[in-house]
Amino acid sequence: MRSRHIHFESVPNFRDLGGYRTHDGRTVAWRRVFRSAALHKMNAPDIARLKQDISPRAVIDLRSPKDPEREVHLLGEIGARYYPTPFSTWPFSAPSTRPESSSAAKDEAKADPNTTSMGEIYLYRVSEKPFGRRLVDALEIIAERENHPLVFHCSAGKDRTGVLAAMVLTAMGIVDDDVVADYALSAPFMKDIRDRMTSDPETAQGVKNLPEFQWEASAESMVTFLSLLRREYGSADGYLRSNGASSSLVDRLKVALLV
Repeated sequence: MRSRHIHFESVPNFRDLGGYRTHDGRTVAWRRVFRSAALHKMNAPDIARLKQDISPRAVIDLRSPKDPEREVHLLGEIGARYYPTPFSTWPFSAPSTRPESSSAAKDEAKADPNTTSMGEIYLYRVSEKPFGRRLVDALEIIAERENHPLVFHCSAGKDRTGVLAAMVLTAMGIVDDDVVADYALSAPFMKDIRDRMTSDPETAQGVKNLPEFQWEASAESMVTFLSLLRREYGSADGYLRSNGASSSLVDRLKVALLV
């Protein structure tokens, strides 16, 4: 039995996306794609273990651009390519706290700043065109077999990482129960992650002040997101095509990841 969770002392919420099943009976290959919280503070023993046990060829960083030197150096030590692919502004913010173009302002009006549903926030975020284009970019990297083993991550490994994992799995036809269960696996790690982030002087005050529900990883959030995604776009494939994905992207993901 493969172990989904991979314990690193300095990096929580690191796990394998393998083993999930499609509607037609195929499964995601083990040890090809991993999801995680941020890697930039990984300690030396964990770096050595990452190199020896996983040897990633590529890492996709979904965080906003800030100071990648530490992570670039870390990945150089293990021989992995670094792909900075920031997923727009995150977490959820009110219109007055972010730069706006006329189109962004129009899109912002669709969001309810008083929502307590992470599923609604996720749909709002993926509806932003810059986010959609970056999401397609990330899937293109994942669809290249030469990039495997591959790790993708954000800060906590829950929101941006959770949305990307859900899109990878859903696009390939993974059954909803598995997509939802994978998202909810972040829940037990969130107290530790929150403690790490709120005690870190590098963490923005706005993140430290997030409401309680934004630190949760409930199954209901992903159920809501998948339902709203299909209501708005028909399917994950429909969403990807609406954001410029090639007609071959989903098929290439399946070839790269399914067995």
